[in-house]
Amino acid sequence: MTSSQQTQTQAGTGRLQPIAIVGMGAIMPEAPTAAAFWANITGGRYCITDVPKDRWDPELYYDPDPRAPDKTYSRIGGWVRDFPWDPIGWHLPLPPRVSDQMDDGQKWAVAAAREALVDAGWPNWNIDPERVAVVVGNAMGGDKHYATNLRVQLAEFTRELTRSAAFAALPSGTREQIIAEASRSLRGLLPEITEDSMPGELSNIIAGRIANLFNFRGASFTTDAACASGLAALSAAAQELANGQCDAVVTGGVDRNMAAAVFVKFCKIGALSATGTRPFDAGADGFVMGEGAALFVLKRLADAERDGDRIYAVLLGVAGSSDGKGKGITAPNPVGQRLAIARAWANSGADPASVSCLEAHGTSTRVGDAAELESLTAVFRPDDFPPGSVALGSVKSNIGHLKGAAGTAGLFKQVMALHEKVLPPSLSFREPNPNVDWAVCPFRVNSELREWPAPAGGVRRAGVSAFGFGGTNFHAVIEEYIPGLHDTGDRRTFAAAGLPAATSGSPAPSPSAKGPERAVQSPADGPRAELAAGVKAPLRGALVVGGESEADVAAQLTRIRDRAAAGEAPAPAPPDPDLTAAQVRVAIDYGGASELADKADKAAQALATRAPELRRMLRSRGVFIGHGPAPKVAFLYTGQGSQYVNMLHELRDTEPIVAQTFAETDKVMTPLLGRPLTSYIFVDADDKAAVAQLEQQLLQTEITQPAVMAIDLALTRLLAAYGIK
Repeated sequence: MTSSQQTQTQAGTGRLQPIAIVGMGAIMPEAPTAAAFWANITGGRYCITDVPKDRWDPELYYDPDPRAPDKTYSRIGGWVRDFPWDPIGWHLPLPPRVSDQMDDGQKWAVAAAREALVDAGWPNWNIDPERVAVVVGNAMGGDKHYATNLRVQLAEFTRELTRSAAFAALPSGTREQIIAEASRSLRGLLPEITEDSMPGELSNIIAGRIANLFNFRGASFTTDAACASGLAALSAAAQELANGQCDAVVTGGVDRNMAAAVFVKFCKIGALSATGTRPFDAGADGFVMGEGAALFVLKRLADAERDGDRIYAVLLGVAGSSDGKGKGITAPNPVGQRLAIARAWANSGADPASVSCLEAHGTSTRVGDAAELESLTAVFRPDDFPPGSVALGSVKSNIGHLKGAAGTAGLFKQVMALHEKVLPPSLSFREPNPNVDWAVCPFRVNSELREWPAPAGGVRRAGVSAFGFGGTNFHAVIEEYIPGLHDTGDRRTFAAAGLPAATSGSPAPSPSAKGPERAVQSPADGPRAELAAGVKAPLRGALVVGGESEADVAAQLTRIRDRAAAGEAPAPAPPDPDLTAAQVRVAIDYGGASELADKADKAAQALATRAPELRRMLRSRGVFIGHGPAPKVAFLYTGQGSQYVNMLHELRDTEPIVAQTFAETDKVMTPLLGRPLTSYIFVDADDKAAVAQLEQQLLQTEITQPAVMAIDLALTRLLAAYGIK
């Protein structure tokens, strides 16, 4: 069954097959690249400034009086001041005259898409361009269409001028001169209108522009869900992959709409802040507008693992809702927000109780922030979380509200946070919003950069929200990438890694499972193999082939492939230690004959063609190529902060070495702690109260350090039993 067929099968259950985020690009306020944006986030940089002189003149449009007609009382925002743009150097088929007519929003989308694509391995990837889709969220177009519209409407201004009695009283030559000079001056400030103007400024061309320049022929469209447009695009992109319509998607959000007219209109509904952005703070008095682009490359997780891609994070689910009949078309409605969040977690197959961080919409309004926390608390119930145990933040505290790109700016932040295992700071939070009962609220605003501790379930998960005008709501569920956590066709053993079984996707097999692809080891072969090597037999096949040259090893692999294709595979046994001295070595992890045949064939190809990209891909699938003397093995031990309740409980139940180690630690630590150390580590996972109590106790240094040391010692001894020292 192909990965796209597997996806269609899972889609019928209402669950989204895990999707990998394999490439990222961004252009943001004070950040022309993704790396600069992440540095600003982790560095706690506040990117809100006064309006730049080249955007619009505050002398014309600003008035501190909110009642002043046709004026804005706010002049601050998150502005993109610099961004990469080199279509010729990038070898994109874009004539300069066309480029000149493109709105900056389109340019940001192209530049950020290219950054994400290069990050994902393009153009040297193996994806058919006919199987690449582009789905981009944008709500309001860019600023350029205001300028071109104004150029056309100059005729109306001229007509009204000529109808003025005072103007008509002037000599005809003077009138003509005034009209000519004013028209020439105004037209000099406004872009010329050509055949490239309309496609250069329409929002519905943004996705098509990317598809055109990179020659992608999958579906291409732009989504408009107001401030949730970016996550609406993500939802549509996920469905494109889930339905098997494509093999990769460029998706995300872009917003370049910060014209004076937008400021004036938002001010007339009292939405903007004139002082700053401060989500969830008592001083929140409105949102600050921002602009930018955040784009991603998505693939099905199975395909990404097969291709050896770098995977930043995994999208588990995404869903939307409408507020229906609410208080007003622009008023936030906790009911609609709750529906989107609950549907996304149901779509993900993950337990909402496994969340440990929320990237909120967080618009920085007292009423809106309180309404959002009300909707969050309805899904992430206080009964399941101690007060303040879930980190909360909003990237709007850094860059303002990016409107159509707001959700994807938050998504970028959370994806990188999962990838780096850190909790970035949410800025300007000093006095909590008084409309929220923080004493029972499961959330706390994370106001400083810190390590993201591994939760009790072993997998860091986060939610990302975006809510828009008109009552449109979207929420996404993402988790950190752990190789083998999901059954994507390349099964791996969880217990051997000390990880819990997956809580979403298909369940992982137990170490002793003997499915149709697992090589059967006879009772006679197993003990003899262990005794011969003096170490434990591996849980899966671990074939090592050695020789004097790559050609020699490739020939051996070809013979192994042929035997495996006929159904013959060695039973799991320790490899011959003498092979460590071979000049060329290939090690293959396999579960059965067919898997061995496939991997041996690809390994032989990699040796024959010397293709580095194939060798990188094989490493991610459990095929390793080595040369020269065997290198030393180094162990990296985790420290305080990595602990969680019931860590290694499966290995303790199945491996005598691990169980004996815990018995020894109990003997040593009971006199010091007054009770066995294991009583602080292991508990019935269904007893929520007991789990919560142990989580708090495991934070105490006098318990944490011996607990982590016991885990490290148990794993070290277990690895030694397999001959790894």
